[in-house]
Amino acid sequence: MLRIAYYESSVIAYLHAAHLREHGVMAGVIDASISAITPIYNAAISRGQYELIISSKRAHDRAQELLKELELNPPHIKEGWEDDVRPDLTLLKKEHIPECPSCSTWLCASRPYGPCIRCHTKYDMMQLVFDQFGPDALACCYEHAEPMASYTDDEVCGIELDCPTCSYPLDGLTIEGHCPECGAWFNRRELFGNILKPI
Repeated sequence: MLRIAYYESSVIAYLHAAHLREHGVMAGVIDASISAITPIYNAAISRGQYELIISSKRAHDRAQELLKELELNPPHIKEGWEDDVRPDLTLLKKEHIPECPSCSTWLCASRPYGPCIRCHTKYDMMQLVFDQFGPDALACCYEHAEPMASYTDDEVCGIELDCPTCSYPLDGLTIEGHCPECGAWFNRRELFGNILKPI
């Protein structure tokens, strides 16, 4: 696995990963918040908490070309796209559950439109979360299919993959086994599933 880009937004990171996969490069996103204190500036430096990773170092140049193409010609998202999907707000992280705009009581995620159990004010919880914490707070609320469920064994074996331990090419090998170079155990579905799972 090779990290090739960092993003502040999970939405943008996932969009770029999907673009790479559509063009034959297995890619995924992992949450890897990184901050470091430098003695020179005495300030925190963040590289972005979402890392775009690809399954093989050999795909690096192709992946970079595809990302440049995407920057020059970004996709257009149709209006009303949010109406096509319904988030499960009960999956919200506790720190992203908003307060009632009228009485400041913590809202109940299972009552997305209210009314507030204390003051009976109606609200749109999804909009409140979006306004207060941004769209990334809602990412965990959408259903995601099992990452590799739609791939046959032959398709999984056909995806370029390097050994995660020593980077030896695992092309032509079975779904699972030992790396012929270092002996490390691998399971292709698990490796791909780990980078394709939602954060």
